[in-house]
Amino acid sequence: MAADNNQHYMKEVGERLRGVRILKGITQKQAADATGITQPFLSAIERGQRSACTAQLIALIRYYKVPYDMIFGSEEKDYSLHDFPSGESSEICIELLSQLVGKSRSEALVTGTDNCLKLVVYTIFRTIYRENPRNSDKLFSRDYYEALKLVENILIAAPNNIARFIRSSHSINAENFELPPEKNPELRSFINECEYMLDNCTYRRNIFLPKTDL
Repeated sequence: MAADNNQHYMKEVGERLRGVRILKGITQKQAADATGITQPFLSAIERGQRSACTAQLIALIRYYKVPYDMIFGSEEKDYSLHDFPSGESSEICIELLSQLVGKSRSEALVTGTDNCLKLVVYTIFRTIYRENPRNSDKLFSRDYYEALKLVENILIAAPNNIARFIRSSHSINAENFELPPEKNPELRSFINECEYMLDNCTYRRNIFLPKTDL
């Protein structure tokens, strides 16, 4: 029983370390190099397969700049996904997308991509804006729920429309859609962060509540 409890605790600590690292936009290699831990060993720690010594855990926590109880657990607070601090990945992902789309040299693709991003920002902005009772919906010409449904329909259709446009275009060479090798760490961090959120969020797509909170 004690061994099972220890294994479960190791797994929890590993998951929290991985979550903090990903949401900080840090690769395993960067964390390993900065703390003197080998990357394979750090990977095993994050999967709960190996136990780090106290000095190694402290080194990681200090490098990530997070509270100790965020990693070790707290009786007063149960940390959720939104408690993990995020890096500057939002700026990085826009930069990566801009570089990738820019390689198409297609004004239509650039405009379409930009419009999708605008609609996402519009939806979030409007949702937050309306929570203040002093703000008036008169600023908007569309009903809130009608607008959200229209945005949802557009964004759901966007991937297929974009792919269809690229394939049917005579001026776009899809083989140009590559990022320079020096951007690979940023790209991996961004992908890992998004997939971490997908793995840990509820079926209701609530980005603030991981599955364990249900």
